[in-house]
Amino acid sequence: MSKGTSSMIKLLLAVVLFMAILVTVLVIVFHLADGKNVIALLWDNLRAAMSSSFPASNSGSPLYVVLYTLLGLTGMIYTSMLISIFSTSMRGKLLALQTENPHILEKGHVVVLGFRSGEYALLEQLMISAGKEKRTIVVVDVKSRVDMEQDIRTNVNVPKNIRLVTINSSTEITAELECCNIPSASRVIICNRNAGKTIKTYLAVNTLLKDAEQRPKIIAAVDASADAFPEDIVSDGEISILRSSNVVARLIAHAATQPGIFPAFLEMIDFTGFEFYFEDIPDACGLPYWKVALALVNGIAVGLYREGKLLLNPDIDTPVLHGDLLVVFEEEQGNAKLERPEEVTMPEKKSLPSLQPIPEVAILGVNDSLPTVIEELPDNVERIRLAGLTTSEYAKYFHEGDSFASEIIPDYRNADSEETLEDMVKDATHVIVLSDPKKREEDADTDTMVRIIRLRNLKKKLGLHFSITAEMRCENNRKLISESGSEDVVVASDMSAMMLAQVAEDPRRLGLFNELLDEQGCEVYLKPLADFGISETKMTVREFRSNIYAYGYTPLGIRTREGSFQVLDDNVSIQPKSGDCLVLIGEE
Repeated sequence: MSKGTSSMIKLLLAVVLFMAILVTVLVIVFHLADGKNVIALLWDNLRAAMSSSFPASNSGSPLYVVLYTLLGLTGMIYTSMLISIFSTSMRGKLLALQTENPHILEKGHVVVLGFRSGEYALLEQLMISAGKEKRTIVVVDVKSRVDMEQDIRTNVNVPKNIRLVTINSSTEITAELECCNIPSASRVIICNRNAGKTIKTYLAVNTLLKDAEQRPKIIAAVDASADAFPEDIVSDGEISILRSSNVVARLIAHAATQPGIFPAFLEMIDFTGFEFYFEDIPDACGLPYWKVALALVNGIAVGLYREGKLLLNPDIDTPVLHGDLLVVFEEEQGNAKLERPEEVTMPEKKSLPSLQPIPEVAILGVNDSLPTVIEELPDNVERIRLAGLTTSEYAKYFHEGDSFASEIIPDYRNADSEETLEDMVKDATHVIVLSDPKKREEDADTDTMVRIIRLRNLKKKLGLHFSITAEMRCENNRKLISESGSEDVVVASDMSAMMLAQVAEDPRRLGLFNELLDEQGCEVYLKPLADFGISETKMTVREFRSNIYAYGYTPLGIRTREGSFQVLDDNVSIQPKSGDCLVLIGEE
């Protein structure tokens, strides 16, 4: 019986055969065969046993009835045990299918190494990016396969063209990753976050790829600094590193001082709508950049990709050379094309008025993102009040001799006191709330939500006009506290996950996003249309773009006074309203 199902079935058959032979012998010995030959009698006895047939009371002598009753009982026991064996075996096989890891046979699949319950933005974006094409997404983690799949399917709408496979395995052990068929994958996304675990996972993946003819794209997200990665691995392009903590910090800094710009950032990193693509448009070769940008339809030119380097919002006189790729903000790759470039005229260069100063930004809470947030705040911020930190925390992040464009004012009072909180934010134009790294994710997010509610109440109570930008560590908690119609912004880990999905589709986007979110170079800005002198003026998209390019900016869309973001549509005329703002890319 210990040998398994086949051995148990053989044992049962042997018992039934033995009983059939025994009864046959006894029937012949006691002359109960009624003239049947041995072979026919043996067959009838086997059939009676298999069908659990019992004799009637008048079938023959008492001995005949007893023998065939024993044979029927044997058959009944055989049938019930056989059903039980098959049932147990099938149940075991079904359980094995649910719990044991399958071997992936597909090619071109996406492997996600690491899964956090409550964070689904990455998987959602990978599914959206597939469009109507069939795609297999393999999710690997040490959690139960059944629990992971149920968790994902409960929170994510999995389309019919997506095959979702969950695998219960350590992401850091090569042997356990063999079932994922990584050498045949198109992309491998490492989501362990921790830099040390990510390195071990990368080494495990790299071991599987030693003899691979073609390496999949490898993209990793880490919470801490990417400096821990060996320089040659990052520089050779073997792996693309997205520092998720820096992404969140930079988004916070940009959204905090430009209320209303956040929907534009979402449009850029969300696969529903417009994305950045690298297009080869032969007709653009030899033309000046301004002529290409103005003549492009079904997309917005934002820069050039030349010999592996990104030129965002280049000088309008920059020529487009052979081999250059055009960086285009468009709805679907391949949509953009040039239309009558010979008809466009070069705009006359103009300049915007200087930026108005931002008197004060208050930052509540402290974590490792604090230095990045301060560095990424614009130079026109006059004062930054650091509220609710200790002297040791201040000494950890700020040292004698450090210089900043803004005046740093530490405030060591307890920020949870109503009176103190009111005093800290009364002069602030913008308030930033950072998450507490010492607490569990749920507890830290709860504290952040309480602070947001208290700040909103203070605004109403005292008639203050500061904006609120807060950091969340779980994307589900962001949805709980986000308020429709409000300019308050809550940034959570799903933002970096969405960006990770974008980079997974095209690693060249990593450099693009890094520049757009960096205080140095070109960034995304929100500026009043009145500054450009085109408010309430009806014009074509080409005329509108020409106006903006004249100021040295690339226009992406309009943020309406109602709070929505509209990408420029080539097919309709534009008539901006008073109070609308322009979302654009530029250096200042």
